[in-house]
Amino acid sequence: ALAKSSALERDMRIAATQNMLWVVTQTQMEMLQLALAAGQATPDMQTIAQRFDLTMARLNLMQQGPQARYLDDLGHLQVVAEMTRALETLDPLENGHSDDLHAALFELGAQLHPQINRIANDVMTRDWEKAAERLDDYRATQRLIIAAMAFALLSALGIAWLVLRNQRRLHGAQLDRLRAAALLQQERDSSAMYRDFAAIVSHQIRTPLSLIDSAMHRLHRKGADVTAAEVAERRAVVGEAVGRLTRLVDTVLMLAKLDTDQLRARFTSVPLEQSAQALVDEIRQRFPDREITLTCDPGLMVARGDPHLVAHILGNLVSNALRYSPANRPVALQVHARAGEVGCSVRDRGPGIDARDLPHLFKRYYRGTQGSCGEGTGLGLALAQELATLQGGRVEVENAPGTGAVFTLWLPMAEEGGADA
Repeated sequence: ALAKSSALERDMRIAATQNMLWVVTQTQMEMLQLALAAGQATPDMQTIAQRFDLTMARLNLMQQGPQARYLDDLGHLQVVAEMTRALETLDPLENGHSDDLHAALFELGAQLHPQINRIANDVMTRDWEKAAERLDDYRATQRLIIAAMAFALLSALGIAWLVLRNQRRLHGAQLDRLRAAALLQQERDSSAMYRDFAAIVSHQIRTPLSLIDSAMHRLHRKGADVTAAEVAERRAVVGEAVGRLTRLVDTVLMLAKLDTDQLRARFTSVPLEQSAQALVDEIRQRFPDREITLTCDPGLMVARGDPHLVAHILGNLVSNALRYSPANRPVALQVHARAGEVGCSVRDRGPGIDARDLPHLFKRYYRGTQGSCGEGTGLGLALAQELATLQGGRVEVENAPGTGAVFTLWLPMAEEGGADA
């Protein structure tokens, strides 16, 4: 509304005097042209006749319709009528052209010009007055609009305050209801957790499948032009994707067996140094550009556990360490023992673990906030802890923010000559 009223105000300023004033000024100009044509030393009769007709037409136009009413309001209608009658008496068509007629036309034009000029001034003054009145009305409208906007703003602020007050009261009531419905919320959280699990696992499956599909399509497009290097490169991509799928399937199957009490540990003596060395050899083959070291304290480092489960736990810990460590920093494994226990520590050189994530590291489906933590399934560490517990051991973590973290698998030390179970 403000924009429109401003535009109307601009239009008023431009067009206020373009109506009646135009008619008067055109009449004044034709009168001057007639006087000039008649006052020439060698007057052109055709030009004089033409100018005379145009002047009469303008005078007649001023005495018709809204122009006549306008002039009547100003008190000039009678003056224009007298001008018209005075000019009609000198019509060249009726009186014929002569020097005396031309002189009379020139003299009459000189007499009428000040009168027409006065009419033009009065018209302009009247138009300015009316335009000023209209502009005042528009400015009043603008002030009214601004006042209405201010009132609306104040009303909105008042309503917002009332809404916020009611929201605070509702929030308090909701907190009371939430405390009373804690059990229901836990059930909902469990349901959401399983939905997240399904979404995460499906995503983790799609990613390696997409890599395999992309590698195969590239080889297919190459056709007979494919080189041995390209085949080897695609084979590495496919192998890595298949490995990810295999580890994911193993994780899901183990979790399912744990939940249904179908997983049983086959206890035997497990030389941790040999298990760690086999894992290091496998990692070096899969990631030849990554540096991984293994050290072992003196003595016989034999634990009591399930070799397959131990390998799964250590593989998970090393995979995490490789993921969170820079490519140019080593991952270190150390096998050591303490009172009645044998452990294998995996140290990464990543950013460490956010303090907010530490209490939740071994919960299922939890994915932390630090770095690329959100890329996994949230199952690896939880499964590692549960598998260690199944064997009578545990997984511990030592955090060093900014320099990395150390995850240690602790298992009971095997008794000398212990039998498989």
